[in-house]
Amino acid sequence: MLTAGRVALVIALSLVLPARAYARDPRSASPPGVYGELDTSSMLAFGLMPVAGIGVSSALALRWLDASLWLEARAFKALGRNDGAILGRTTSARAGATSLCRHREAVFLCYVFQIGSISVSAVDDLRPQESSSPWFITSGARGGAEWRVSRHLQVRGFLELHLAILRPLLRASTFAQGPTSRVAAIAGIGLTLPVSLR
Repeated sequence: MLTAGRVALVIALSLVLPARAYARDPRSASPPGVYGELDTSSMLAFGLMPVAGIGVSSALALRWLDASLWLEARAFKALGRNDGAILGRTTSARAGATSLCRHREAVFLCYVFQIGSISVSAVDDLRPQESSSPWFITSGARGGAEWRVSRHLQVRGFLELHLAILRPLLRASTFAQGPTSRVAAIAGIGLTLPVSLR
């Protein structure tokens, strides 16, 4: 004869066991698939150009598990005039960058590869010589953190340290300014929005 205690035990077991089996099923705990992110950032750069500069970037990222792949377009403008023989000439730079990142909660660490060119504005009759090389290639690391401010918006801050593989030689007429720094740093802050890939 069933007692009230035994009936309660059978009901409790029938509710708990399926829930445990579902929790142990690896398919039930599978992470979400690949999704995208759009990012826009403002940056401050040192060593990339002859003088410090400010910049903006727009990026598209593919995120999955705890990793991400970023494709980014960047534009920089020098904060001041160049020193030396080509004093009075301003500098700007455009670059493309790709990075592979590892995320752990709100913190991320990335490997960054960047390639771009530097242009110097013309003053009076001065023109860059054809023999000058405006191209630069850098490789480095980025570290930063993300803060979620709403369901669909994140703020991210980061710092990059780069080593120049190829440095530009800036020339104007008969005047020349030596290669830019071998080490560069870029600090930035930006907004990130999720993008559905379906």
